Amino acid sequence: MLIIALFLAAAVAAYFVSSRLAMYGDAVSEKTKTTSAFMGIIIGAAISLPELTASVTAIAIDSPDIAIGNLLGSNLFNLLALAVLDIVFRRHQVMGQTDIGSVLYIYLVIIMTLVVLAGLTLTLPTHLFHIGYNSVVLVLMYFGGVKWINNKTEKRVKRRNRKNEKYNEYSYNKVIIRFALFAFAIMLVGSVLTVTADKIASITGLGSSFVGSFLVGASTSLPDAVSVITALKLRNYSMGVSSLLGSNAFNIMLLSFTDAIYMKNNLFAHASPSNIVTSVASIIVVLIILYSITRKKQRSTFLYIMPPSLIVVVYVTATLIVYQMKGM
Repeated sequence: MLIIALFLAAAVAAYFVSSRLAMYGDAVSEKTKTTSAFMGIIIGAAISLPELTASVTAIAIDSPDIAIGNLLGSNLFNLLALAVLDIVFRRHQVMGQTDIGSVLYIYLVIIMTLVVLAGLTLTLPTHLFHIGYNSVVLVLMYFGGVKWINNKTEKRVKRRNRKNEKYNEYSYNKVIIRFALFAFAIMLVGSVLTVTADKIASITGLGSSFVGSFLVGASTSLPDAVSVITALKLRNYSMGVSSLLGSNAFNIMLLSFTDAIYMKNNLFAHASPSNIVTSVASIIVVLIILYSITRKKQRSTFLYIMPPSLIVVVYVTATLIVYQMKGM
């Protein structure tokens, strides 16, 4: 019971600390007058620190399934959260009010997930030292894809006012110090999450893949869900959807970093088959979201909620399948 209590406490702490970390990441960008694209990278990296720390800790305790399952499971949970919020905000028909950036991020996420699937299912004979070539491809694909998407969307968006109005009460030094402190705090929280999750997997027999994909993944995804809720409440639908899809692409890229620090050969070769289920489910869900965005607008409420309801079914089905495969 103590281990479970520690895990739950760490999950709650991850939510609160990550939210503050994202806020101070925004403040750092404002104080340093960086571009909007760079601001997105800072906040995205800040919000993704729980996933990164959890996966790094998983490598440290030699649990590659939790390392991979955390990142892939986090992505799937993000998409579930988006589907649930789409149902909650159904009267606004959120998906019909997104822009080209959301569609482009969907393409990027699909292609990157297919590269991950190739690494999980194919035996690739050559590596760059101990790092798989698919990891190298993921890094190049992420940065190239984000640059391409920013170039495409910048033409459609006016440059926003860069005046320092939101964080006038904070000095530059105070913002930097608090950002660093919360970054350190989230690394501690992420480590506790992973170590306790590994213990839960051993004690309960649930399996590392299941725990990584659905317990750790869901816990580390809470900040992403909160950021989307905030955007939707402000009726900035496109930003909410695009930021979550962009976060998913960033999480997939983090698999490359995890592979680089896993010294026992290629990380993907040590992953269990259940991670394939999570990857396939993610692709199916993203395709459903693509359909929701591109279909004819102004549907009846009943017809509108069919795709997000299907996403919930896919998530539950994937959860059950991974649970059944826990011994594999």
